[in-house]
Amino acid sequence: MLEESLTISMRICQEGHANALALNKDCNQIAVAGRSLLKLYSIENDGFTEVCNMRGGKNQNLSYSSNDVAWSLDSNILATAATNGVVSVWDLSKFGRQKQLLVYNDHERTAHTVTFHSGEANILISGSQDGTIKCFDTRCDKAIYTFYSNSESVRDVKFSPHCNNVFSAVSENGTVQLWDLRRGEKCLLQFTAHSGPIYTCDWHSSNNWLATGSRDKQIKVWNMDGKASLEYTIHTIAVVGRVKWRPERTYHIASCALVVDYSIHVWDIRRPFIPFASFNDHTNVTTGIAWKGNDSHCLLSTSKDSTIYKHAFKDASRPARKANPQSASSGRSGDISFADKKKVYSIVTATQMVKINPLITRQKSVNGAEQFHIAESNICRFLLKSSYTGYNVDNSVALKEHECFFGCAKELIFTGKKLADICDHNAIVSRKYGKHNATTLWNFIKILYGSNEFNKQKYEHRNSFSKQKNCQSSRRSTHAINSDVLMKWDHHENNAIIGSVDGNELKSQDEDELLDANDPGGKQTYPPYGSVILSETQILTEITFDNFDMLRNGFIYVGPPDFTKALAFPDTALHCDVQAARPQLDIKAQDRAKSPPPNVPALLKVNHIPPIPMWEPHQFIADAIKLQNDVGDVQTALAVLIAMGESRKYLPIEENLIEHWFQTYIDQLHRYQMWNEACTIINLAWIASVQELNQKSTTVYTNCGDCGRPLSGSAGWYCQKCKSMRSTKCSICGLIVRGLYAWCQGCSHGGHIEHLMEYFSNRSICPICGHLCDYN
Repeated sequence: MLEESLTISMRICQEGHANALALNKDCNQIAVAGRSLLKLYSIENDGFTEVCNMRGGKNQNLSYSSNDVAWSLDSNILATAATNGVVSVWDLSKFGRQKQLLVYNDHERTAHTVTFHSGEANILISGSQDGTIKCFDTRCDKAIYTFYSNSESVRDVKFSPHCNNVFSAVSENGTVQLWDLRRGEKCLLQFTAHSGPIYTCDWHSSNNWLATGSRDKQIKVWNMDGKASLEYTIHTIAVVGRVKWRPERTYHIASCALVVDYSIHVWDIRRPFIPFASFNDHTNVTTGIAWKGNDSHCLLSTSKDSTIYKHAFKDASRPARKANPQSASSGRSGDISFADKKKVYSIVTATQMVKINPLITRQKSVNGAEQFHIAESNICRFLLKSSYTGYNVDNSVALKEHECFFGCAKELIFTGKKLADICDHNAIVSRKYGKHNATTLWNFIKILYGSNEFNKQKYEHRNSFSKQKNCQSSRRSTHAINSDVLMKWDHHENNAIIGSVDGNELKSQDEDELLDANDPGGKQTYPPYGSVILSETQILTEITFDNFDMLRNGFIYVGPPDFTKALAFPDTALHCDVQAARPQLDIKAQDRAKSPPPNVPALLKVNHIPPIPMWEPHQFIADAIKLQNDVGDVQTALAVLIAMGESRKYLPIEENLIEHWFQTYIDQLHRYQMWNEACTIINLAWIASVQELNQKSTTVYTNCGDCGRPLSGSAGWYCQKCKSMRSTKCSICGLIVRGLYAWCQGCSHGGHIEHLMEYFSNRSICPICGHLCDYN
C-alpha cells in the first residue's frame, strides 16, 4: 500500500532555472540540471534535501550548462548534455573536480538529449543539433559509434523497454527513426509523424507504443508492432515539450508545454480533447517531469520558476468536472445541434449496498476518478424549415462539412481576373456547396468594390465628419460641374454672381461659359440636383435670397428651377423664416426688422466648398468578414481579404487578427494534406511572418542507395563516401533519370516515376534490395 503523499515544493536555485530532471534506480534521489546548476536532492516525505552541488563556486564553463540529465543503473553515475555539445559523465562517489569523470567533445553543435541503456550501465547515447546520434561507452574516452540522422537536429532519444538494443530518435523535420545499436549503417524504420519539429518521445512500459510530442500541438501514440501505425492523437493548446507515460495506467500519459501553458496535464488517450487531470502549481513553463518509479500517484516536476515540485495525484484538478456538459451550435443552413450529458449507471454489487432497514437500501457513490472515459453524450439536431431561410436545401444530398471545405479550397479563385468576375465565380462556388452567407458576402463585395463607379472613389476610413474636407475636395474634382460654374448658376438669365470660395474671388464670366460644351444645341445645363447641400451649422456668413424656393428644412438645394420649386415646402417655418438658416450672431434689431430688397442678386459666401456626406462600406464589410470567422468559416473570411487586393487596406481589421486567420487556414489545409492550396495561400499573403512559412523545413534529405550514408554537398546524387553515382539511375531500367525522380525513403532506391508506378502496381518489394517499399 502506497503511503499518502502531499504536494510539496522547494525553490532550488536563485540564479537560474532547471532544464531537466532525472531519478535514480531506487527513486529516492533526483538530479536537476540547468544552465547554471547541477544538483542532487534526496526525496523525503516532507520535502527535498540537497545532497550534492556539482557546480560549486562561480565556474562558468559551458560544459556545465546542461540541456538534459540522465541517471545510469549505477546510482553513482550521471550524464549531462551541454549547450556547447559536450557530453559529461559524473561519478558521485568521488570528490571535488574529480566528480567529472569523462568529457566527450564528439558533437559539433548543441547536445539536446542523453540517455543510458536500460540494461547496460556503461552504454549511453546522445542526440545533437548536428544531426548525429553518438554512442558512448564509459570505459572509453571517445564515441564508439555514430548514427547519422536524415535531419539537421535530433531532439530526443529513448531506448525501447521491449528490445534492449533498439532506440528511437525524433528530429526537427518531423520524422521518427528506429535504430539498432548493432546495425548503425541504416535505421530499422523511418516515418513522418508530425507536420512540425518533434521535441520529445517516450515508450510505453507494457504495450509496444511510442508517444511523440511536437510543435504542431499534438501528442501522437504509435503502435510499433511491424509497420508504425497511428493509434491515438491528443490535441493540446501549446507546443509539447515533454511526455511521460503514467505507470500502472495503460491509457494515461503526462505532458508539459514548451511555451505559454504552465500546467502539467495527464491525458486519457481515449479522450483526446480535455485532460484527465492537471497540476497547476508552477508559475512558469515546466521543463521536466518524471513519475516516481512505479508510483502512479506521485509526479515530480521542475520549471523555469526555479522550483521543484512533488505532486500528489489526489490534489490534481479535474478539468472534465468543470466542463459544461451541455453545448449548442448553429449550422450554416440554420440548423441547431444540441448535446447534453448522458447519465451512466454502474453495475451495483453487493458490497456497494448499505442496508438502512429491512425495507430500504442505499447505494454508495462510486468513485468515478478512474472512469473518465465512460462519459457519453446525447446529440439532438433541429432543422430549420426552408420557408424561413429562403433556401431550399435538399437534406438527402447534403454535403458534409469537410466536403464543402475541400471543394471551396480547390475551386475558389483569388487573382487573374477583375474583382467583379472573381466575386461572381466565388459566389457560384459558395452557393454550390451550401454556403449561402458567403454567397451574399461575395455579392456585396462585387457591388461595393467591384464596379467602376466605386473604383473611382478614393475611400478613406474617417472617424468624424470634420475629417472629410480633404477627401471630399478631391472627390469633387471628379464631378462634371466646375465649382465656378456651380457658384455662378441661377435660373434667371441676366444674373451676375459674385461669390467667394475658399477666400478666392470669383469673377463674372460670359454667358457662353455657362453652356455645356458637349451640347450642340447650346441648351443651358444645371448642376446635378443635390450637388451642394448646406446645413445651418455650415453657414458661416450672411445669406440673402431673391427666391426662397430653394430653402427646405434648413438646407439650400441648388438645381434646376423645376426641381427646387417642386421640392420646396412653402408651409414650413423654415421656409418663411430665413433667420433659422443663418447663425444668430451680431444681428441688430434694426437689421432684423428690415426686409430684403426685391430682385437682389443671390449672394453666397462660404469658406470652403461644403462636403457631400457619403456612406462608406468599410466598417460594414469588416464586420461581415469577422462574422464569417466567428461562425467557423475562416476560409471565406480570408478568401475575401485576398481577393479584394489593395482595397482591403481600407477595412478596419487588425493585422494580428488577419495573421491568425492565415495560420489557422493554412493549418487546416495541412491537416487535410492540401499542400498545393496551402502553398497558394502562403504565396498570396502580404504578412511577412506568413510569407516565411514556405522558407521553413524545405530541405530534402536523401541517402545513398549503396552505403546508406546521407548525401551532402552540391554534388547532387553523387555519394562522397562510397564514390558511387548509382543513385542517379533508375532501379527498373538502369538509365540515368532526367526529370521527375521518385525514391523510397527507407532504402533510398528509386527511378523514373512511370516505371515505378508500373512496377509497384503488382509488387511491393524493392527491385534492388528487397525492401518492403510503401508506394502510393
